[in-house]
Amino acid sequence: MNETIMRESNTLTLEPGSLRQRAAAGIEAAREGSIRGLARTSEFFVVFGAWLLLPLWPILAAAALRECGYLRRYRITLARMIGHIRAVWHTRAISRMVARRLTPVERTVPERIVGNCTHCGRCCLDQACVFLAFDERGQSRCQIYGKKLWKVMFANCSRYPLDGPEIVLYRCPGFNAVRDPEASARRIIPIVPVMQPAGLESISAELSETSEVSGV
Repeated sequence: MNETIMRESNTLTLEPGSLRQRAAAGIEAAREGSIRGLARTSEFFVVFGAWLLLPLWPILAAAALRECGYLRRYRITLARMIGHIRAVWHTRAISRMVARRLTPVERTVPERIVGNCTHCGRCCLDQACVFLAFDERGQSRCQIYGKKLWKVMFANCSRYPLDGPEIVLYRCPGFNAVRDPEASARRIIPIVPVMQPAGLESISAELSETSEVSGV
């Protein structure tokens, strides 16, 4: 009798629905893990290749942008490129972009992005982008904005900020993520340029064209 009771107490009863839920959760966890691994591996090879090509980057930049300044200031460009590569690895810019493309899921906490661009340059790899420049007032501007290289390799820049974690990552002083149950996957972010000298008005006009931000 006692043996029968012990056997019954050690028997685990699993409902069919519970089994399916656990199996689905396990599959989803495995899929997310494989995507993170693929994204991080892709980033490793990109960064590794960038290190191998390091001596050539000033030449490639000058040729791609038709700007001889990168070549004339070879050592300065090389030093900035080292900071650029390190920032890409530190911020996981490539792996985050790859993971987003492979998992276009809705945010668990609906949010709405509010605020204005202050041209601090932190979102440009935390001011480490080799193509970032500052004027005499300390306001940032992208030297390749709108060019073919920017559209092909740096298209993710125009989508900033995608969500709250990105704002926190770069310690952005201009934007903030506010919880909003009615927020949709497609968000319109008003970008209002700060007061700038007349020489930078064209840059402000270009920046205003990026005010429509996709939520992918």
